Amino acid sequence: MNDLTQNIGKIHTTQMGEERIRCNLNLQTDDVVAWCKDVVKQADVIIGQGKNWYLYKGGMVITINAHSYTIITAHKINARIRVMCEPDYECLPEFLYQAIFIPEGAEAPPRSIINDPEIFVYIKDFGTQTGDLGVAAEQNGQVVGAAWTRIIPACGHVNSKTPELAFSVLPEFRGFGIGMRLIKKLFELLRESGYKQTALSVQKDNPAVRLYQRLGYEMSGERTDHARREDYLMIKKL
Repeated sequence: MNDLTQNIGKIHTTQMGEERIRCNLNLQTDDVVAWCKDVVKQADVIIGQGKNWYLYKGGMVITINAHSYTIITAHKINARIRVMCEPDYECLPEFLYQAIFIPEGAEAPPRSIINDPEIFVYIKDFGTQTGDLGVAAEQNGQVVGAAWTRIIPACGHVNSKTPELAFSVLPEFRGFGIGMRLIKKLFELLRESGYKQTALSVQKDNPAVRLYQRLGYEMSGERTDHARREDYLMIKKL
């Protein structure tokens, strides 16, 4: 339990705040504060950052002042997609872990799995070699998703002119189109950098295969990855 949930009774807002929240979320309720308190109790994630609390639930975010407990605003998640900068590289271990496909019913692997050389190659010394390009999704100052490419001797390697794509979005922010926007922005960056195509390797039973197909990736072959799982090699012409 955090400080916000412990002080839920102090949460309030102004009349202008109520009107803004109703408008932003198209709410049909007379008691906006009570509605927001219910969200606090059921939030997918609560993040304390700077002077505010940010509560995420079902595709929306509520901002509450951490000192006064005043509800400042609420709106639908609309992450800003931008080119990745050097400070973002510190987030790559988390997004590499989140990119690991976990079949339904399977236990999540330990986070130390990203130290496997066959996996860590996707982020090791990122930004130091040709083909290292990336974009990030930022919501209220927090990086919630990332997509990046590298030209490396990994499962999705085609040749020295074809960057391999990797991407992931934090679990609480999935299902709101952020991944699609990230990859499309990365395509733009790749084209601007002179690349003609990009590739990826994806496990055959990973539902993301359909996402990649919608994005224009086509099957190019089949491979066995380092864990002896069957993968599709997919290529997208830019």
